[in-house]
Amino acid sequence: MRRFSVLFVLLCLMNNVNAHKLVPSLLELRELPGGLIGLWWKTPVLAAKVPTVVLPESCQVIDRQDQAVSEGAIEQRYSLLCHKSTASLEFAIEGLTASRSAALLRWYGIGGDEQQALLSSDEDRFSPAMQGSGGSAIFQFTSLGFKHILIGLDHLLFVLGLLLIASNRYQLLAWISAFTVGHSITLFLVSIGLIPHWPNLTEWLIAASVLVMALYAGKSVAASDTKLGGKWFIVLVGAFGLLHGLGFASVLDELTVSSADILPALLGFNIGIELGQIFFIAMVAALLLAVRRTVATMPLRRVALLSGAQTATIYVMGSVAVFWMIDRGLSLFEATFRSIY
Repeated sequence: MRRFSVLFVLLCLMNNVNAHKLVPSLLELRELPGGLIGLWWKTPVLAAKVPTVVLPESCQVIDRQDQAVSEGAIEQRYSLLCHKSTASLEFAIEGLTASRSAALLRWYGIGGDEQQALLSSDEDRFSPAMQGSGGSAIFQFTSLGFKHILIGLDHLLFVLGLLLIASNRYQLLAWISAFTVGHSITLFLVSIGLIPHWPNLTEWLIAASVLVMALYAGKSVAASDTKLGGKWFIVLVGAFGLLHGLGFASVLDELTVSSADILPALLGFNIGIELGQIFFIAMVAALLLAVRRTVATMPLRRVALLSGAQTATIYVMGSVAVFWMIDRGLSLFEATFRSIY
């Protein structure tokens, strides 16, 4: 399983390398007496296109507060005066396709009822009358975790590095398991507040881990030595998993998940991440199989083609990782002076 370099074709088609910084938006709506609704909107600054809230035609904005930027997110708080019944209201969020993200919507009714829905480009509308249409919290956060890992190019490149180095499926399974255990531990510990995390520093270190993986893959390929992935390497992969878990935790942190929902959110989000990893590995395996069948008709050029693609993929990984380290390093430099890391 050393020749998964066919993914180089996909990497060439990707026009956006700002991975993982896109986190979901949050919209909270609280029904108040007299037809009033309190609105809190929080969305990441670094989205490819900042999504916007589309209000019902029967609602008008009152008491708008100035927009504020806090730790990489735009926050707005204001009140709405709605002239129609709650059941006829419909809220929407535009721009989720362009932002490549999702939005978690929470509704708090005046009678004490609560609803939660994960909105995406496929389903970007919500009405309080849609009681229970959002599904369970576990299912919603599973969907969020799956989508998040598939737009997290830095995490996928790290997994790709493991694919490049692994000499057999059992070695790959051991490494992926160590990576999974690692990021699950820190995701849990950060989410329940036992350990802090520093988003800007974490993002820079994640980029550094991709560079380390690219350098290691290049050394492994050049040496043609499977011993480079010895027993100590699984410890290194697990340590990098701990680091990537800090990055995953930023999603739940941005969504300010309540204590009552934290356990189903953690479980669902982690399941979604694992499903996304499995899907990615299966996709690469399918592409590899297709390429092998194609080059099988060219026996004289088969080795040269696969070796060249593998080397090119490693260079792409390293180059993108260096770009991230510079870009995120500037953000870290700025955050250091603001004491938010």
